[in-house]
Amino acid sequence: MRISLKAFLIFLLVFASLIPDIGIKFSTMGFNWTLYRIVIVVGILRYLQLPKNKEKMIARFAYRRWVLLMTGWVCYGTILLVISPYRDPHKGFVELLSIFGGLICILVLTSVLQEAYDLEQIISVVQCVFLALVILGCFECATGFHLPMSYFHDGTVTHLGGRRAATGVFYSENDFSSFLTCFMPVMLYGRRGRTISFFSMIGVLYVDYINDANICLIAIIIAISFYLIFIKKYGKNGRKVVSGMLIVLGCIVVVYVWNNLKDLSNVSTLIRTIYVQYSSMALSEGSLYARLVIYADSLKAALHTAFLGIGPAAFSNYFYAHPSLSGLVNPHNLYLEMLVEYGLVITGAFIFEIFKMIHTLRKKAIMCSNKGIRLKYIVGCEMLVLYCFVCIASSSFIGYAWQWIVMTIGIALVGTPEEKLGYYEKSRGVLFAVKAASYEF
Repeated sequence: MRISLKAFLIFLLVFASLIPDIGIKFSTMGFNWTLYRIVIVVGILRYLQLPKNKEKMIARFAYRRWVLLMTGWVCYGTILLVISPYRDPHKGFVELLSIFGGLICILVLTSVLQEAYDLEQIISVVQCVFLALVILGCFECATGFHLPMSYFHDGTVTHLGGRRAATGVFYSENDFSSFLTCFMPVMLYGRRGRTISFFSMIGVLYVDYINDANICLIAIIIAISFYLIFIKKYGKNGRKVVSGMLIVLGCIVVVYVWNNLKDLSNVSTLIRTIYVQYSSMALSEGSLYARLVIYADSLKAALHTAFLGIGPAAFSNYFYAHPSLSGLVNPHNLYLEMLVEYGLVITGAFIFEIFKMIHTLRKKAIMCSNKGIRLKYIVGCEMLVLYCFVCIASSSFIGYAWQWIVMTIGIALVGTPEEKLGYYEKSRGVLFAVKAASYEF
């Protein structure tokens, strides 16, 4: 079977973005080359060779603003890296390289997306990697086995005694849960078996529960509520009724749990965690207290620089120089990380572009009459909604390569005309029918 160069490039970029470090590295002049960084160089070289026929690009109207945003992000970050008193040249360069890698990933993948089939290839790679990592995560939770890149093998980390968690191909359990939670809707895309989709989602919930990834679990609840309130089709006035019922039910549950927090803490691990965090806050202790304090201090740091930014990877240096009462030197929030390091303009543009994609995909899903195509728009929309919340789970988020695949899928679905997705669905249906007839014959 012959594999086209374009298909191989799509596989290579997507796989390397999802699993950037396969454990094999080499260094040149102190710079570590991982699989992802090698593939980015290959992607640049291939992009320079691509024919620039933008009329064939299915996402040609959607990718331009992202390319402009990320180009401005890298350029502005480079200026801050030179002039900021809190700069760390090595870490700053690595962070800018991560953003530049995201730019190349979006640029190359959107450039080769000429047919709906190309988008299906991206989704297929994501689905296979996602399913493999869900299985790995469940295996880790059951056996305690961890890959070498996990912080369970880091001798400098001292708080892991008795911990039972899954880290996958990431450093910590929060990083892994963020990845799994964000990509959870992808298993609903296309004709993937319902049984596999169902058990993969159950696997994500299991891993998130074992990992105490409460932000990720809350993100799932928010994503489901978003679907029920803003996307699902109802009869006349049905949306208002469902929205009202969900709001009332949510208020009742919150009030009941809050008034019976101590008693319910023995019933549920999640509620016990909430109770412990609430009790610790009164004593100025605990992870929730530390998060809230670093959030407040991050806003003060942004204000201190007139919201212009302190430079790439300079967050830790700033809080070493101006210690926070939280004791933390990581933002634990992507939005505050961007705001402190790159300023208000870059952060605002980033948030605006994500919200614009969510709005567009929601609108397309509501207006689409084809169930198969509509589900694809819903998958893209829900992934972006989940991303908006899981990005505050990890201690630092800008450097993760997989987030650019989420953006690429969103860009592709926003830019792909419905008739192209419809034509692909129809042609694939004919192909399946021909195969079925040949088997019967």
